[in-house]
Amino acid sequence: MVWGSGSLKDALPADARYVLGFNEPNFKSQANLTPPQAAAAWPSIEAHAQAAGIPIVSPGMNFCGSSSSPSGCSDPQITDPYTYLKAFLAACPSCEVDYVAVHWYNCDLPSLKAYIEGNLDTGGGLEGFVQFGKPIWVTEFSCDTSHSVADQKVFMQSAVPYLENNPHIYRYSWFSASPIPNARLANDDGTLTELGTVYVGLPANCQ
Repeated sequence: MVWGSGSLKDALPADARYVLGFNEPNFKSQANLTPPQAAAAWPSIEAHAQAAGIPIVSPGMNFCGSSSSPSGCSDPQITDPYTYLKAFLAACPSCEVDYVAVHWYNCDLPSLKAYIEGNLDTGGGLEGFVQFGKPIWVTEFSCDTSHSVADQKVFMQSAVPYLENNPHIYRYSWFSASPIPNARLANDDGTLTELGTVYVGLPANCQ
């Protein structure tokens, strides 16, 4: 991953098979790039990918705020990931993007499905990422910090089969890191947590 603009000159690992674009650039607390800024920097990511002969994954997106609370967004006029990606692609119409990366931290399957596929036709407010016509990587997903291990397990057991059987999903990755302790798949010594044992035991067909 080229995490942000400060990483543009960093060399990719020699065995890299993909290059992922910026990490949540619409968040001030993350890569913090407006769509035009991300588009202006994208040729550097393309240069990395072309030199290595590997595909490119879009900036990893999530909601950075809302119309009533936009202060955490790099562009306070753009609080949702769909508008950001559309503005990014409009600012760089020739940019190469082979996959679309998304993040999600809500604890129920219907909201994950609506986030990916959209729910405008049923009166919801989510446009969905299938509109971009690219295979989707869910590069981060789990329940948020307010949920127990039991909640994480229930969500995982419904979300993973959905992702496995959705033709729009190319890859997915559960978020297993210290910011959400109850979502961790491994202990500090590398052994699996209870949740990790559930995760590796679920059917896996995605690449």
